[in-house]
Amino acid sequence: MIPERNLMAACALEHEQKLSWIATINDMMTEGPMMILRLPKIRQANIAHPESLRWYSGRKREMEMLGLICPNRIAFGFDVETDVIIQALDRRITEIVREVSMKMIM
Repeated sequence: MIPERNLMAACALEHEQKLSWIATINDMMTEGPMMILRLPKIRQANIAHPESLRWYSGRKREMEMLGLICPNRIAFGFDVETDVIIQALDRRITEIVREVSMKMIM
């Protein structure tokens, strides 16, 4: 890498993009120390309740997969009213939302 070259000049960004990039980096720099101070608390919470984190991660992954499957079936022309699989997907999404809501209340 050439030492004289400026990173912003090397990226060939538009002026608005440069301003957005600078603002994002500044935000990250100001939030960085606060995030580092929170890391022990986050780690302690993960160690104290690993099962809850695993359960939530599993439900999140399942919701993401269901969110990918359902639009694909609709895009292929399956009818929402008559397709049994779409109805099952909707039921499962409702169940997951209900489970997560109940866990949050508890």
